Amino acid sequence: MPGSPAEARSAKAGPSKQQGRRSYALCNDRLARMKGSVVAMSPENPELLRGEVLALGRRFLRDFAVFAGRRGAVAALFIFLGALLEGVSLALLVPLIAIVTGSGASFGALERAVSALAARTGAVTPFEKLAMLVACFAAVMILRAVVIATRDAKVAALQVGFTEAQRLRVAQALAGAPWDKVVRLRHARVTQLMSGDIQRIGMLVAIVLRTSVAAVMLAAQAAFALLLAPALAAIAIVLPLAAAIALVPLARRAHRLGAFVTQANLSLLNSAAQFLGGLKFAMSQHLQAGFIAEFRQTLQDIARRQLAFMRQQSNGRLAFATLAGLAAGLLVLVGFGYFELPAPTLIALLIVVARMSGPAQQIQQNVELFAHALPAYRAVTELDRDLAAALSPAPESTTPAPLPDGPIAFERVTFLHPAESDGAPRGLRDVTLTIAPGTFVGVTGPSGGGKTTFADLLAGLFPPQEGSVRVAGLPLQGAVLAAWRRAIAYVPQDAFLFHDSVRRNLSWVAPEASEDAIWRALALAGADDLVRRMERGLDTVVGERGVLVSGGERQRLAIARAVLRQPRVLVLDEAASAIDVAGERDILARLRALVPRPTIVAVAHRAESLAACDRLLRFEDGRYVEG
Repeated sequence: MPGSPAEARSAKAGPSKQQGRRSYALCNDRLARMKGSVVAMSPENPELLRGEVLALGRRFLRDFAVFAGRRGAVAALFIFLGALLEGVSLALLVPLIAIVTGSGASFGALERAVSALAARTGAVTPFEKLAMLVACFAAVMILRAVVIATRDAKVAALQVGFTEAQRLRVAQALAGAPWDKVVRLRHARVTQLMSGDIQRIGMLVAIVLRTSVAAVMLAAQAAFALLLAPALAAIAIVLPLAAAIALVPLARRAHRLGAFVTQANLSLLNSAAQFLGGLKFAMSQHLQAGFIAEFRQTLQDIARRQLAFMRQQSNGRLAFATLAGLAAGLLVLVGFGYFELPAPTLIALLIVVARMSGPAQQIQQNVELFAHALPAYRAVTELDRDLAAALSPAPESTTPAPLPDGPIAFERVTFLHPAESDGAPRGLRDVTLTIAPGTFVGVTGPSGGGKTTFADLLAGLFPPQEGSVRVAGLPLQGAVLAAWRRAIAYVPQDAFLFHDSVRRNLSWVAPEASEDAIWRALALAGADDLVRRMERGLDTVVGERGVLVSGGERQRLAIARAVLRQPRVLVLDEAASAIDVAGERDILARLRALVPRPTIVAVAHRAESLAACDRLLRFEDGRYVEG
């Protein structure tokens, strides 16, 4: 309740502790919502659309066909050739068995073809004919092995290519989308897409290609079986076909299980990320147990669903194996007792039917696997939908235009973020101002007044909803925006560093920068002594997001990186808030003394930070009030 001792203690806690408590509370709230979401994706939920599997499957197959193009046609040719050679090798079994067993049975067109080949090669005795057939069989098998190896290589190239195309698709959508859309995405969602979901899409491609191979092989084997004994082969083909149709409902169940796993994995990844934000506080108060208990329960739910899917597949294999055994026995009885087939034909037919069970079973299993993995593809298509603006050419893809020197002008600019729970949208309203080149501008005002929105608009991260931002009279759009972004260095309060060396973190913005230039940038940011004290100097790894250095050191390295870029405009959004006042004053003095000096826009709360500025801009409730 308000005014309680607990609340008073919370109010006195430092910002980091309050943030930790909020992160931990958010984590627990997310876990509770996650339990509801995974229940909604339960295989028993009758609200899931029955046509979803077919609709999504058709879309995936269409997209894959477009990607495969000519390469897909070549792979299909090798798939067909492999099946054709499989049929030829099976056809050779009949005369081989006839010669080995000494059967005088006739086997129609195949017998005439063997006789013609024997006449051409001069094979007269049974042994010579057997040697001829064995040589032909060996040649066909070697050629088949070569074709299959080539087929597998081309199929693998299609799988890897399509998988990486989807990964690039996600990256391009993110890079090309407006910043106000990207910033609302959960990091866990993107991480899940780029890792687990993309890998499952690779599985989808493999499943489609394996099913294509199995289907062509099955068709070739069925055609040969019908050639040997049409009526008996028809019986052997109809039985597994009927079984496959009977098992179609399992595909819908597999899809629902896959949707559950996709949603649950995303929720777990998001919850883990949220928990890490409050982990320090949680560990200090020994509050991890509740999180672990919830986490364990959700993992058990996922494992239970996965085991259910594995049991479903196992039962399907058992059903097919049982059916294959019954079909083989029926073939022997009917073929021998009713159709009175000769032994070579009956044995060859048994071999063919036995081999048909493998591709048939693989197709049935692959249909379930395909339905199970489809939700991963849906996740990628949904991201495309959410970032629909990224489908148009992004400013970054436009060739930068020459950008003349001139003032930065905001002309009646309005940009409002979506309303929060209190119903009051925040941002900028009807702002008009001009910044001359080379000016050191301070930006101040209360929290939520519009300072960061101003800096984001200045950097071109999103366009104004009303009005325009211009540089030297040119609106920030298209090629001008591309050139502008290349001329800006932007340092946010939460300085981001890669899990890499100091050198790589700085040279990321200027790959051609010399080591001397790197050291000059470090000296300007007051970070040169810090780096020299590190065990490996410039090659020291700073950890994930710079966790191995302090907040102030991380900000110094980020400022050095911005300076190394030699920007035309330097935007500092609370970029030195974690550095002591004296250190920040020294950095700002060195920036002010740069020749030539870039236009510097410093968002800050400290009076000491603003003292070095040539001009102050103040924002309150989204409005520019003085400067």
